[in-house]
Amino acid sequence: MLKKSLIPFVLLLIVFGCKSNAQFIQNNSPQISVNMSATEYLPADQIVFTININAEGDTPQSAFDLHKKRESILAGLLKKFDISEKNIRFQPIRIHKAYNNQSKNRYSQTNQQVSVTFSDFKIYEKIQLVLIENDFDSFNGSFTSSKVEEGKELALKAAIDAAKQRAALIASSSGVNLGSIHQISYSEYQISSGYREEAMMAKASNDSMMDFEQTVGVTASISISFNIED
Repeated sequence: MLKKSLIPFVLLLIVFGCKSNAQFIQNNSPQISVNMSATEYLPADQIVFTININAEGDTPQSAFDLHKKRESILAGLLKKFDISEKNIRFQPIRIHKAYNNQSKNRYSQTNQQVSVTFSDFKIYEKIQLVLIENDFDSFNGSFTSSKVEEGKELALKAAIDAAKQRAALIASSSGVNLGSIHQISYSEYQISSGYREEAMMAKASNDSMMDFEQTVGVTASISISFNIED
């Protein structure tokens, strides 16, 4: 008696604008599995500004005293620009010993990371200037959006709809009937910033890169297995 073997058929699809792949799963319950990604672009209406407070001294106490001085300057600056406590995140002070590269002399060094979120872009450059004037040398900023959670939902819905359409196309083209969903899962959201290719915002007296609108991309990835009906 001849044994018949089932050969799984795999169909890989590459679609511009989104990523997807699909395959038939032939087992006790034949299925079509589709992986799909969708991105929702949101207006970048906030900046996340990260500042590293660090100080050096011959002794742990001298390094700590200098650190507290700089910490006080930063705290006063945040109060001056009326940044809410809920938009301020920070880590405890870390003190450690280090060696000078050109000698065996040891010194003490501190480090503390502070993250601030604000929506008034006008204060971004002002804060940096004050930090530089007070010997801060490690800070950076990135765009984000106050509507990230809303964007996550929209991106997820778009990925699910696209997966359903892709599975229906595969089933129709392959001459089978698409059934109910057998299994569904999704990965962590990916958030990235990018440029919006549109007209500039109203110009100030001096042109600035801040005149250009920015967007934040929220990408959701979904994996759905559909049953194949007889």
